[in-house]
Amino acid sequence: MKIIILLFVVTSLLGCTTLPNTKKITTKYGEFSYQLSGNGNPTIILEAGWGDDMTEWKSSLHRFEQFSQVFTYNRAGFKGSDSQNEQRDAQTIALELRELLKEANIPPPYILVGHSFGGLYMRVYANTYPSDVSAVIQIDATHHEFFPDPAFIKKCTKPEAIDLENPTGIPWLALLVLPNAFIGESKELCKTLDTASNNKSFPEVPLVVLSAGDANQSQHKDLATLSPISKHIICNSCGHYVHQDKPELLTEALEWVFDKI
Repeated sequence: MKIIILLFVVTSLLGCTTLPNTKKITTKYGEFSYQLSGNGNPTIILEAGWGDDMTEWKSSLHRFEQFSQVFTYNRAGFKGSDSQNEQRDAQTIALELRELLKEANIPPPYILVGHSFGGLYMRVYANTYPSDVSAVIQIDATHHEFFPDPAFIKKCTKPEAIDLENPTGIPWLALLVLPNAFIGESKELCKTLDTASNNKSFPEVPLVVLSAGDANQSQHKDLATLSPISKHIICNSCGHYVHQDKPELLTEALEWVFDKI
């Protein structure tokens, strides 16, 4: 748990910038920064992980752009993005993203790509708006039964046992430097996990699950069963950022998806 918290701290200190040609747009929920690049359809939507902003995709953008138009953005609480919604659960994030895409004149369907916790958010988006989705790519995505501290899942069933201001027990020094997005989303963690676990309306679209070679393979195998049209790619030599450690696997996933759609 402490190692993962440290990773988020380092990310927040070294990152939190924007990509070139970033734009801002105002929706009924707030103001959001985003970048649109490449050409083609369907548009690829990128959702960064828990504690990462849009710059997570900087080294991978050219690979996505070889296939289609690419949209990446900062969730509320990262640089350039703010929301009027106090709740930062997956359902709210999906709602805000859909409105943002509408205001930016980017029509569906979309190829949803999510890394880590962003994969969980993209799963909830696909469950909630299945007609918007043409394919999904999950990059070492978070499963609804996963959390670094297994005891936390049990706490979710006992709200009285959770510190609502700091449910994950993040050290206070880390809270001083972590982005507001991470802190707000952590407060809604139980609701997000529950939404993902209870919603079974995942669309029957091409699905790729890219996994690092760690102990979560059974959960990632389960993610691959969300759609009958799926491919599970495992990289035993990769860390959590599979798309950065072995980018050719990302290209393989995109080729497979575009072949299927």
